[in-house]
Amino acid sequence: MKQLFLLTGFLFAAPLPALAQVVVNSAALQQLAGIEPPPPLVMEAPVAAPVVHHWKHPAHAAVATLKPAGALPKPVQAAARVVAPAAATAAKQVPKPVLPASPVALKFAPGGDELPANAAAALKPFCTTPGHISVSARAPAVAADPSAAMRLSLSRALAVQAALTACGVPPQNILPRALGAVPGQNEDEAVIGSGVQ
Repeated sequence: MKQLFLLTGFLFAAPLPALAQVVVNSAALQQLAGIEPPPPLVMEAPVAAPVVHHWKHPAHAAVATLKPAGALPKPVQAAARVVAPAAATAAKQVPKPVLPASPVALKFAPGGDELPANAAAALKPFCTTPGHISVSARAPAVAADPSAAMRLSLSRALAVQAALTACGVPPQNILPRALGAVPGQNEDEAVIGSGVQ
């Protein structure tokens, strides 16, 4: 009896074995075995039948039905367009660079500040020249009045500036300079050139 009691006490005292749950992934086992899984099923929605409406006008016994949606006109194929190569088109659109005009010398009448008769034709290339245009004017020295040469050369430079502005050159692009008397150079001349000279 004592042994039975000890045996039952031992059974109750001993922990019960844990229950394990095993989950089997059959797709993974098939993949390990080299069996290709079947493609997934794709569910497609059923195509609805065309809707047909029957109606009767009170005055007429005609029955109107709608055509099914499948009876559409065939698409018209557009004609192919011939496109010119992009490089040739781009080459036509690139404007040619405007080269600066060559320097021009205008000869004034002695003691005068009026532009000579050929001034309009001589200044025409500068009307479309980009960048700055310099106007360097000179005048003869007067012994009795040291500032007379500066005043006359400034007057000549401003006359050329007015002519350039009239033909479309922005005033801020014209740099008039009064040089006065310059030894060894023509005293009744104004030199016009592209850029600062």
